[in-house]
Amino acid sequence: MATTHKNRTNTWTKSWSGSARKTTRTNTSTRANYTNMKNDFQNKISSYRTLYTQTQGTPGANRPSPATLNTFSNWINKGAIIHTVSATQINRWSQSTKKCTTAAYAKNVLWNKFGKTPIKAVCKSKTGSYIVATTPTYKGKNFKFPR
Repeated sequence: MATTHKNRTNTWTKSWSGSARKTTRTNTSTRANYTNMKNDFQNKISSYRTLYTQTQGTPGANRPSPATLNTFSNWINKGAIIHTVSATQINRWSQSTKKCTTAAYAKNVLWNKFGKTPIKAVCKSKTGSYIVATTPTYKGKNFKFPR
């Protein structure tokens, strides 16, 4: 299949694609790969369950908006894991006398404590705690909050 493109001298030329190249496929069905996939599926299922619990209850409950839940589900699709963190724990991590009452303040506290790389999104849950989307660390390991 020939495609036309401009070269450096601004003249149109034809080039042939390399579709005739042979590609080899390696055998990837090892036990470790299945274990990794199983763990990824379990993380996604538990993260979606966390979001699902936010949709239940009375309409007047202080729960996240559908747009916020959609944002969190997009983070799950990108590989994030959803955690629930209590307001008390965030207040401890802030090392301040100011109480955490908003998701923006909670996000700033978490960014200051753990950095911006693993913490992607924060919102308040219907129970008053905070839902946090975290991505793997720079070493590739899943982020875990300290106890």
